[in-house]
Amino acid sequence: MPNNINDKIFSLLSEEEFKDPDTGLLFFPVYIYTYNPEKEFQIREEIKELDRKLQRPSNNLNCLVLNIYNEFIDYLKHNIFMGSSLLEQIFELEEIDEENALDFIAEKAQEKNDNDAVEKGFINHIGEKLKAYFDEKSPDRVYLLLYGFGSIFPYLRLSEFLKKTEEYVRNYKLIAFYPGELKNDHYSLFGIFGDENVYRANHLNQLISQ
Repeated sequence: MPNNINDKIFSLLSEEEFKDPDTGLLFFPVYIYTYNPEKEFQIREEIKELDRKLQRPSNNLNCLVLNIYNEFIDYLKHNIFMGSSLLEQIFELEEIDEENALDFIAEKAQEKNDNDAVEKGFINHIGEKLKAYFDEKSPDRVYLLLYGFGSIFPYLRLSEFLKKTEEYVRNYKLIAFYPGELKNDHYSLFGIFGDENVYRANHLNQLISQ
């Protein structure tokens, strides 16, 4: 992401009207920035810099920045069942049946349990984290910067994540960084794998090119 593009994203996110969660896509306040997957590590540094710039006194914004892959690994490490973590169970299952291990990972990545369930799924875990951060309705908490969908593929697609967390996207705007492209109104991860159900999201690239 060249500096001029990063500056354009920063400029848009700094606009007083755009910072207001009640402007733009009111019922689905999700904005997707697509980029060349080969620039993944450059993009990650740019996200850090964007966050730092938005924290400056001119904006004084405290963005919630999440790497969805790191969040999932952390979830697997700290959820214990029958005396061992989910991550340890995956390693053990992998030695016995690799295909079942892959299915188990996908199941855990996409799991969303009922509200009264004892065990919280990963989607519930993320949803509660978002709710806790943004429910204060603080004027400095208006953006979620989300990335890592290239790393967590194929276990969790952006489309699946958005579909299952829509109820939690309130009082803020979600900016998703997506290693792929938008072509003929369809997003595709790495320019290869189609992502469904994200047609309602706004393509951030188009907004900053105006």
